[in-house]
Amino acid sequence: MKLLVWEVDNALWDGVVCDSTAGALRPEAARSLRILAERGVMHAVASRGEWGWTVDQLRRHGLAERFAVVEAGWGRKSAAIGRIAQTLGVNLEQVGYLDAEPLERSEVAHALPQVRCYAARHVDVLAALQEFRAPVGDVPPPTSPMGFSHIHAR
Repeated sequence: MKLLVWEVDNALWDGVVCDSTAGALRPEAARSLRILAERGVMHAVASRGEWGWTVDQLRRHGLAERFAVVEAGWGRKSAAIGRIAQTLGVNLEQVGYLDAEPLERSEVAHALPQVRCYAARHVDVLAALQEFRAPVGDVPPPTSPMGFSHIHAR
């Protein structure tokens, strides 16, 4: 993986920015963000809500500079992820997406089957997954230690 796209609400922090319930930074999410960045993984945001509010919350937590692109709005997450990948010049096969909402992960998986989707509740194990450890290349990584393999729906 070269790029991990985050839905930050209920993944990076508890709560939702646009509902004014965004609160504490999740320590396990901040740790994964740091470790993956140290391994060369880029980070971006595709989140529901107002762009300014999302960026303000990232700044409050001292994390705004960790994200190469921030897409916040009300459109489809798959469209935002596509734009982010294009902006950063990353192939969709090298993109992961993290979200707490199963419906959002499903929408992305259906529209962009090349993108690996992760549940936010597993943010603490991302750094242990083979796809975030293996060198980037043309060979798909082996099955992850969690026992799940990614199957392309082509």
